Amino acid sequence: MTSPTRLKQETLAALRGTRRDMSSAAWLSSLAGQPPEVRRKAAFAMLEVEQAILALGNGKLAEIGASLQENEEALRTGRAGLIRARKHLGRAGSVLAATARLLDVIARVVRLPAGLS
Repeated sequence: MTSPTRLKQETLAALRGTRRDMSSAAWLSSLAGQPPEVRRKAAFAMLEVEQAILALGNGKLAEIGASLQENEEALRTGRAGLIRARKHLGRAGSVLAATARLLDVIARVVRLPAGLS
C-alpha cells in the first residue's frame, strides 16, 4: 500500500502536468480545428484541473489520507491513463476523457466545487 503522502504527490504531479500541457501551444493548436463544443469542454476541463489541484493540494492528509488509500488503485489507473493520453495531445477527446476519469476519482477523495466532476 502506498502512503497517503505519496499518493497525493503523484496525483498532484499528474494534474500539474496536465495543466502545463493544456496551456501549451501544441494543445491549443490541436484545438484550433475542433468544433466549438470540444473547445468549450477543453476550457472547462482546464478549470476543473485547476480546482482539483487547489482542493487536493489544500487537503490535509489527516483528513483525506484514508480516502486516498481507499481509492489508490483508481488513482493509479486514472493517473496512468492521463499520462498516456497526454503523450498524444492532438487527440483532444482522449485527453479530455482521461482527465474526466481522474477528476471523478479525485472527487471521491476531496470535495470539488459544485459543477466540477
